[in-house]
Amino acid sequence: MQPEEVRKLSAGDLDKREAELREQVVRLTLKRNARRLDKPRELVEARRSLARVLTVKSERVRGAGEGAKA
Repeated sequence: MQPEEVRKLSAGDLDKREAELREQVVRLTLKRNARRLDKPRELVEARRSLARVLTVKSERVRGAGEGAKA
């Protein structure tokens, strides 16, 4: 998921996407540990997507906090 796509999502959609990605990372990590992960790149991409979602969420919180102070 590209950063531009993540920024277009609403707050509810971001929360939903975060939950999905966290579940996917856990599932892929378990597969990797059991040595049954066919495409290791999937785990890397899921982690990166989760990081993007979390970054956008924190930017929005920080942005809202700065707007409230002004």
